[in-house]
Amino acid sequence: MTKSNLPSPYSKKDLDNARTKGQLIGWLQGGAIAVVGMILLRLIGWIPTIAVVAIGGFVVYKLFSRPSRES
Repeated sequence: MTKSNLPSPYSKKDLDNARTKGQLIGWLQGGAIAVVGMILLRLIGWIPTIAVVAIGGFVVYKLFSRPSRES
């Protein structure tokens, strides 16, 4: 990929704001997942919850470990 001589459409302040917002959204998502996980543990118990997390983790791993299609 070649680098163009065009000016960047985003300033450093824009990039810093986007990074901060992304981190905040990540913390909120992580907190929501933790709360949902605790609710699931209380409702259905440890073994089914661990099984669901393991299967979900395996599926996510398989999705992200696919070879990239480069032409």
